[in-house]
Amino acid sequence: MGITTNLSPIWSANGNRMGDTAWKAASAVLTWLVLGTTTMGVAVAETPVRGMARIIDGDSLEVSGRTFDLVGVDAPELLQRCLFRDRLYDCGAISRTALMDLTAGTEVECRPLPGAAQETVAHCTAGGYDLSEGMVYTGWALARRDSAATRYQKFETTAADARHGLWRGVFLTPWDWREGERLPQE
Repeated sequence: MGITTNLSPIWSANGNRMGDTAWKAASAVLTWLVLGTTTMGVAVAETPVRGMARIIDGDSLEVSGRTFDLVGVDAPELLQRCLFRDRLYDCGAISRTALMDLTAGTEVECRPLPGAAQETVAHCTAGGYDLSEGMVYTGWALARRDSAATRYQKFETTAADARHGLWRGVFLTPWDWREGERLPQE
């Protein structure tokens, strides 16, 4: 499936009309820039960071001395508690353990997103498996409510329907918990 446009005539930066050959070359470069630098719809930088991971929490890890925040997901904070069968449990710690399980004994590759501010947001994989997808699918992280997370929302729906992870009990979203909300039982 190709990209089609109705841009006619096409003008170059110097004001001259571009011929078919120049337009095809420009289209090829643009297509490569748009599609060639993405992974599953997530724009990523070209230089990956590889190594064994040290897990910080359910959505953050360190690879080769660099800290990354998984793209498109938000997991419970380490001290966050959730409710299952009328008992509080440390869902933040369990979320961290879930990410440890997904990375155990496997080299992790993180591709930082261009323009990420402060913490480096990255698309990370372990053995080729998308860690953001895995955390959402197992129910130990939620898809963020922004455009970067659109591809993970279907996995969240699957996890919720199957009552995986957090979805087995009662929990606050990580963003509400960070704002100071707590479960009544806390």
